[in-house]
Amino acid sequence: MDRMLVMIFQTEAEAYRGATVLRELDAEGSITLYSAAVIAKGIDGSVSVKRAAEEGPAGTAVGLLTGSLLGLFAGPVGLAVAVGAGTLGGLMYDLARSA
Repeated sequence: MDRMLVMIFQTEAEAYRGATVLRELDAEGSITLYSAAVIAKGIDGSVSVKRAAEEGPAGTAVGLLTGSLLGLFAGPVGLAVAVGAGTLGGLMYDLARSA
């Protein structure tokens, strides 16, 4: 990552709208957005994360783990098939979610 952009808004609604616009620009290809988060600072100075940054391809990892666990019951060949199918299913979920 070469650059980081920090934007400050007066209200949470404006911050969410700004995050939405950044995601739209990423979707159309004008920018590449690797991660985004909305963070709020309270009147008392406390900081809270309102919308966390993207956590990455969780579906692929869950698919791999699920396939591994199910494949343990089917022996070595079943394990290989289940791991492949689980990983592929999780990858498809992540791809559909990112589009």
